[in-house]
Amino acid sequence: MKHLLLSLFLAVPALAQLRESVTVQVVEVPVYVTAGAEPVTNLTRENFQLFVNGKPQAIDYFDRIDFAAIAPERARDPRQRRLYMLVFDVNTSPNALHRARNAALDLIDHAEVDHTFSVATIGRGASGVIVPFTRDRLLIRHAIRNLKVSLAGDPLRLSLTSGERGGETGLPGLDDRLLLMPGEFDLDSLSMISDMFFQLSELAGRLSGFEGYKHLVLLSRGFDAAALHGIVGPPKPGGLRNMAGSQRSGATLAAAPNAALLGQLRVMAQTFADAGVFLDAIDTAGLRPMQELWDNESLTAMVRPTGGALIEHRNDLTGALQLLIDQQRVVYVLGFRPGNTGDSTNRIHVKVTGAPRGAHVAFRPSYSTSVAPPDTADRLRLADIVMNDIPQNGVTAEVHVEGGLVELEIPGREVLAHAVAGNVGAEAMFYITSGSTVVAFRSKKVTVDVGRAEAGLMERPLRVVEPFDLPPGAYVAKVLVRIDGSGALGFARAEFNVE
Repeated sequence: MKHLLLSLFLAVPALAQLRESVTVQVVEVPVYVTAGAEPVTNLTRENFQLFVNGKPQAIDYFDRIDFAAIAPERARDPRQRRLYMLVFDVNTSPNALHRARNAALDLIDHAEVDHTFSVATIGRGASGVIVPFTRDRLLIRHAIRNLKVSLAGDPLRLSLTSGERGGETGLPGLDDRLLLMPGEFDLDSLSMISDMFFQLSELAGRLSGFEGYKHLVLLSRGFDAAALHGIVGPPKPGGLRNMAGSQRSGATLAAAPNAALLGQLRVMAQTFADAGVFLDAIDTAGLRPMQELWDNESLTAMVRPTGGALIEHRNDLTGALQLLIDQQRVVYVLGFRPGNTGDSTNRIHVKVTGAPRGAHVAFRPSYSTSVAPPDTADRLRLADIVMNDIPQNGVTAEVHVEGGLVELEIPGREVLAHAVAGNVGAEAMFYITSGSTVVAFRSKKVTVDVGRAEAGLMERPLRVVEPFDLPPGAYVAKVLVRIDGSGALGFARAEFNVE
């Protein structure tokens, strides 16, 4: 099936270099329909009804993608891929974090070769992306095992040192700064919950300009939902702690609802919707003594407004992760051209007919009429360009390889067009890949004095050359250049062999 060439949000080519907000002309609504633990796979356009702000909306485009049957070349198209960012909540017990890491490693070991993963953490002093989206399994494994960036010094975090690519034995311990000591912190403190919302929002916002079907998978036990609504249930037998449950007999309103946290939660949900990202969650606490249906209120409160899924009541965290990915194996894509509703944020609702009784329908809940353009300085996005060969039109770049030398060329007149205060600054990032693995890299800062170089650049290109000493084999040289000030990007690649 032909896939819509327009991006999720952008009204101009997704790769254009922009500074202002972008007006939405086409909206895509990914929809997941599941019955039990299985995706519903046989629906057609006629089974779907789409509503915007409560009014029927014509479906201008429809597609069904089964990621288990998609051709490999199509799966590598950035528009046709699934992106899973595994987000480890380090505000948890060492045992829960250990189990979550083991489960993620098992998932990576058995995942399809074309699945694309990233690793990030949230929590005290440890938030941020460790590894960007990649298919390099060893790179992902290293990130999960250590929950810290490589020592390779790669600005895009796509490389490992030779020692880090050596053999792995067991699951290493973690830096003490990642672990909560007994009695050191109140895991349900308002500041930690606020930080969680903020950090998740930041990760989702960074994915706004990405193509594909985007999921943040939070591995966490959540927090006591009483911090949100103030309702506390009675103690459980034996003095076991009870997560708040408004439907539990004997529950009391211990405090007023926290308007600040609830507002921040709404902002987080809107950030996910604007970025076209689903927040999924795996309850790392698993089954608990005297567990109630509402013990995971906090994870539900975070996940549900984004259209994401919560996998709970399972001690087998590997199975929980695999279940999540299996349920999202089939996505239905509803595309439409939004009219002028007069609202900056617009609600989306999807109804499905013909699905099995009790089927669950998940979709993005809203869209905004304008969004900020992608940040060309964001290293997460730059890494995605390099790993997926995404063309850029901010500046023309060519790359040539000869005798171990990789040469970047940029037309001199284009360089001069980006001059600021008599100078042009740029960063050129050289990557040599073998398959999905980065085997060598260089990063070079370039400064051009226009007063001295203008005459030459009017006639000749700017050249930047980097040497690489590589063993025999087949490689791809990839060069990404970013112009300071304007943020214009250029990308080029060249295949070559070393005899």
